[in-house]
Amino acid sequence: MKRFLIVQCAVLLALLGTSVSAEETRIVLRVKGVDSKFIGSGVGGIRAVVEDVETGEILDQGWITGGTGDTKRLMETPLQRGQPLADDNTAGYSGRLELAEPRLLRFKIFGPYGQRQSLQEASVTSWVVPGKHITGDGIVIHLPGFIVRARTAAPEKGQAKLEAEVTMMCGCPISKGGLWDADKYEVKALLKRDGKPAGEYPLAFTGEVNHFAAQIPAADKGDYEAVIYAYDPRTGNTGVDRVAFTVR
Repeated sequence: MKRFLIVQCAVLLALLGTSVSAEETRIVLRVKGVDSKFIGSGVGGIRAVVEDVETGEILDQGWITGGTGDTKRLMETPLQRGQPLADDNTAGYSGRLELAEPRLLRFKIFGPYGQRQSLQEASVTSWVVPGKHITGDGIVIHLPGFIVRARTAAPEKGQAKLEAEVTMMCGCPISKGGLWDADKYEVKALLKRDGKPAGEYPLAFTGEVNHFAAQIPAADKGDYEAVIYAYDPRTGNTGVDRVAFTVR
């Protein structure tokens, strides 16, 4: 009996003294816009960071790059359970982690980097087990918003022209009667003069893809600011940009 206990202790000590080897674990991370496609290189890419939730240690980081995905599959065909959304050309980030034990990880994204006025952050957490890869569609983060690029020309004859180029977060085009129909979105300017409200002015679709515009009164002297938003009443999806000008 004594000998048996000595052997058990020896085995236990040996196990405790043996370091657990890390195992490579592959992770795919993707970002998809609301009511649109995947977000990638076309709008400057998305920064991705993988960190341990408990310790804050950064385990890996990189860029989500690639295409927006198959339009028919994503936007026109009813989705079947288990059907993959992404293909080999769809924007994504492929990480390789060395894990020795299951860890709760946070996947953070920042972007789109090519449209700083629309830059946003989102994150999701997930347990990851060594050697249990998360590939294919991978982990998909949904990022709300429109990309709105506002501009204005110098006021003339008491009026100023406001313009906004509006796209989905994936950079997908908005057009009259198109897959992303300009008539379905509300684009409006909230005007201030010298910090005080000076009216609300809808921007109409110009007929040119992604472009909305309006003429606004600007006869009174002062510092003007226009906050221009795009809004989808069906989903609540919203994007904003702003411009400023002065009348002397």
